[in-house]
Amino acid sequence: MVKQKVLSLAAAAVIGASSFSPYLVGAVSNQEIQQKRNAINNIQSKQSSIQNQMSQADQDITRLQSQQEKLAAEIKKLDMTVSETSGKIRELSATIEDTKQDIQVLQREIAEVKERIEKRNELLKERVRSLQQSGGLVSYLDVLLGAQSFGDFIDRISAVTTIFEADKQIIAEQEADKKLKEGKENELTTKLASLQSDLQKLQQLKQQLSQQIKEKDQLMAQLEKQEQDVHEKKLALAEEQEVLKKQEAAMKAQLQQLLIQQQQQAAKAKSTASQTSSSSGPSYVSGGGSAGVPAVTSGAFMRPANGPVTSGFGMRGGEFHAGVDIGKRAAEVPVVAAADGYVFRSYYSQSYGNVVFITHVINGQVYTTVYAHLESRLAHEGQTVKKGQIIGYMGNTGWSEGAHLHFELHRGPWNAAKSNAVNPLNYINF
Repeated sequence: MVKQKVLSLAAAAVIGASSFSPYLVGAVSNQEIQQKRNAINNIQSKQSSIQNQMSQADQDITRLQSQQEKLAAEIKKLDMTVSETSGKIRELSATIEDTKQDIQVLQREIAEVKERIEKRNELLKERVRSLQQSGGLVSYLDVLLGAQSFGDFIDRISAVTTIFEADKQIIAEQEADKKLKEGKENELTTKLASLQSDLQKLQQLKQQLSQQIKEKDQLMAQLEKQEQDVHEKKLALAEEQEVLKKQEAAMKAQLQQLLIQQQQQAAKAKSTASQTSSSSGPSYVSGGGSAGVPAVTSGAFMRPANGPVTSGFGMRGGEFHAGVDIGKRAAEVPVVAAADGYVFRSYYSQSYGNVVFITHVINGQVYTTVYAHLESRLAHEGQTVKKGQIIGYMGNTGWSEGAHLHFELHRGPWNAAKSNAVNPLNYINF
């Protein structure tokens, strides 16, 4: 870019005075030269302001990068928390499965104990019926007293003792099984309560995980938005800086030509010989009667293209519209230079699309015209153009919602704030 700028300045310096004669005609006064120098100083001042804004943007970028690092750390922490929560969920799921298996075992054991208790109950009922039929404990005495001999008595005591011990054992086992059943039922109740608690914890952890993922998504979206904003801000500043550099180069070239003209006029005043002037310029297609090309009119400026004005200068939809829009009403609509001038910028802009910037000096006043959303550009940077010369064709490039020409007129140099923009309808009869 520096090399291109140097080449443009070098080219401008060697172009003859006749190259600029279309828009620098007449005697050159010191006032015009001073106005041009003031315009250059004004552009340099704006460049300094842009540089300060670029420095501020760098500081903002550093600050945003620091915030992004913090966000990245928070996201990493969330990732770790999500991983930990997922692990807990897996552990709880395994615990729940184990608890379900324990419950199934307990249910089988309780069923077995119930079955044993029922069988003993039947046995004890049978024993009670037998005792009731034989008279209860008296039957044991009758058995003992009915012994025929001492040996028979001993045998009867042993038999009665065996029966009695068997009854005691049955009763003891029955009591033990009842306690076992009660314990297992309590254990089952505890495990069921534990299972319910674990299920509630699992649900809470799932909700927590969902919230953490949502927070992560929000942080990621915020991070992406910040990156996008910084990128767009840097892009806009860089574009504005480039335009100002081109304007400065054009102004310096014009100042050089003014000085050359002034020197030539001074030499001519001292010369006694007759002097003829000749002018030549780059070829162009004038308005004339060419179809689709607007006719060159009198006055400082002419209309840049044929077509109706579809949107005027001023506020539009809550935003400032710094120019006028001319609608496209034919397959090909030529766009011409509104006045004699010097093309200091011709490129593709993200917002303007294909755009041409031209600087003009009319009666000592600097003007800038902008031709945006072109389908194609025929004018190149560093080129001198004449009023009515075709510089491109109407199109729909950049931030455009339909084929048209966006035309801006600035009284002074162009700037991103559009503070020098004036209503073209006050200067051109559309």
